[in-house]
Parts: sequence; structure tokens; C-alpha cells
Amino acid sequence: MENFIRKRIDIATCWATNRISAMDTLERYEDSYAIAEEFREWILHIGENNESLRASVLNFPRGLEDLLDQKVND
Repeated sequence: MENFIRKRIDIATCWATNRISAMDTLERYEDSYAIAEEFREWILHIGENNESLRASVLNFPRGLEDLLDQKVND
């Protein structure tokens, strides 16, 4: 689980950094600040409720994975 959380933090950090940079470039400073604050709140509470962390992760659709495997094997 520790590895999972570390990867999730890395991905979220990259996303937030890029999004904040884009908002700053567009001079949408209120949006940039809001993203920074939401990310700060998320990072401060990351270990408190692991169920909500699992719920926030996008999993690769199982049916699509099977279809892709079948196409690769054909």
C-alpha cells in the first residue's frame, strides 16, 4: 500500500503543478490558488482515510483490458 500511495502522490503532484502553471499562464490566478489550496488539503489528509484514496483512483476498465489482450494475441 505504501508504494501505491507514493505513486498516487507523484501523479497528483504532477497534475496539480501542471494545472497551476497553466492557470497562471492564462492569468487565472483565483483558479490557480484554488487548485493549490485543494491540493494542500488533499496532501495533508492523505493518510487519514485510505478508502477515499482508493475511490479516487481511476482503474483501467477490465473489459477493455481483455479486448486489448485478445487483439494482441490474434
